[in-house]
Amino acid sequence: MLNKLDDREKLFVIGGVLVFIIVIFGLFISKIMERRTALTESLSEARGNFARLDKTIQDYNYYRSLKSGDEIDLTSIYAKLDQILIRYGLKDRVLTQKDTSTPIKKEYIKITIDISLRSVKLADVFKMIYDIEVMKQINSKVDYMNFIKPLPGKEEYDVNIRFSSFTKVKK
Repeated sequence: MLNKLDDREKLFVIGGVLVFIIVIFGLFISKIMERRTALTESLSEARGNFARLDKTIQDYNYYRSLKSGDEIDLTSIYAKLDQILIRYGLKDRVLTQKDTSTPIKKEYIKITIDISLRSVKLADVFKMIYDIEVMKQINSKVDYMNFIKPLPGKEEYDVNIRFSSFTKVKK
């Protein structure tokens, strides 16, 4: 069939076939790149799911480990908190301590203690938080922490911390 065509027509036919092959090859490559991009996004999303699942499991284990019972009252929390503050040399740096009690579903009370510390080292504060949250020396968790550096050049900070504890309503 190609033999019946003159040289110019043969050139157009071969050029057309080459353009067709290049277009098909380009579409094939673009489809592969789209699939690869979709797989990469899916993989990164799956990794994020594992991190979220791990965080959820840690939160579940934490809340499951919290004991709630009549034996916990405000005075025992303050006594244990004072021991920890003395241990890390933070007791004399306490500016204010304020507590509030909030009933939750008529069965539990949420006890919140706000502490303001002035001119403390963050390492000591983090040790205190580690003892409370990880070592469970107080049946509480840190809800809020804020620190600012009042004087440049010094490694001392003003810290505000909020602890929360849950206890059953005494009947």
